[in-house]
Amino acid sequence: MSLFVASLLYLALLLLLAVISATETAIHSARDMEAQLLAAGEGAVARKLRAITANPFAQLHHTLLLSAALNLALAALGLWIVTGPLRALGWNAWLTSSVIFLATVLLGDMAPKFFAARNPSVVLLGSLRLLHPLRNVLDPLATLVDRTTDLLLQKFVTRHIKARMPVTRDEFETLVEMRQEQGLLDNDESAMIHEALDIEALTVRDCMIPRVDLALMSSEDPPQKITAILEKSASRFVIVYGETPDSVEGVLDTAAWKLANRPEWRTLMRTPAFVPETMPVLEALEHHLQGGEQPVLIADEYGGLEGMITRREIADWLLYEAAPWHGETTEIRDLGNGRFLLDGGTRLDHIREELGVELHADGIDTIGGLVFNQLGHVPKPGERISIDDADIKVRRIVRARIQEVELRLKPKPTADAADV
Repeated sequence: MSLFVASLLYLALLLLLAVISATETAIHSARDMEAQLLAAGEGAVARKLRAITANPFAQLHHTLLLSAALNLALAALGLWIVTGPLRALGWNAWLTSSVIFLATVLLGDMAPKFFAARNPSVVLLGSLRLLHPLRNVLDPLATLVDRTTDLLLQKFVTRHIKARMPVTRDEFETLVEMRQEQGLLDNDESAMIHEALDIEALTVRDCMIPRVDLALMSSEDPPQKITAILEKSASRFVIVYGETPDSVEGVLDTAAWKLANRPEWRTLMRTPAFVPETMPVLEALEHHLQGGEQPVLIADEYGGLEGMITRREIADWLLYEAAPWHGETTEIRDLGNGRFLLDGGTRLDHIREELGVELHADGIDTIGGLVFNQLGHVPKPGERISIDDADIKVRRIVRARIQEVELRLKPKPTADAADV
């Protein structure tokens, strides 16, 4: 190889290293590119750019792998140039190698990273067009390197080395707070992470669809009525029972029934799994909700039907707690003068935290359940109860479920009245 050819090859590798170094820095800055994403449109490059901004660190693997390979190739080629052609021309090897090293660091690392820090969107858009065709080579190479590394670690790393202890919950929460202070996480993302951590304490009862909201039908109903129930059901799953709703015979997927051209419904009925209402959500996900969309039914302490849960309900619960849907009202709204409008599903512990009102009810979690328990029947709008420090009026009923109540705080006695 002549000096001219070797120099051209070195410059080409140096240029590619500069692109990779700039791309690496741009990926770290990919979170702050909302305006550029809107201007990018909906093309293939724009979709790839959005994938990087959604999970930037997942894209670093290929970049770091290619950077390591280029540095190795440049080092080998530079050593050959210095000790071969340049030395034959009488150049000082130490001085020449120092100049080439400094030029490589400056042009291949420092300058590109400085430019990428100032213009991350320009670098990412340009590098995507250049590097995307290389994925056919980089993907298998990255997989091979990962497997080789795992085999080497298993082969040469002694089993007597003590493994690093996993990060505790407190340590992880501290890391989340640090990232939030650094601006790498916004408030909504931080809240969502904390809600995901709190899933350890959740039971299936917290996330379930309660019995009053389930679509039920009796297997003893006439065919015309059963067909009407399946056609009009707003819920995807219909619970089929025998003599009473607590005698569950199976679950029918109305979407599958319709897609199958409405066959005899018994051919599609599935026997569901039952879990106790105190089962942790993580255990239900691991053992009962791993495959498909098949629901799990929840039984109370007496074996009666309490509710139903699917993976979707768990995901909806987490997302709603972390980031309520736009336009949705809050569970507790202040109407003024000690009056509050509450959603029927508002938890009693939430009311205690927000309003400082202790509503005592054994085995009942929500304000709607409390009103049901006190009245002993399905109430009508306008019915009232008085309990502890509050008066409660039913405002709205939907499908035998208390949808909305008004809570009025009782005036506390003044100090003078107490003395009298």
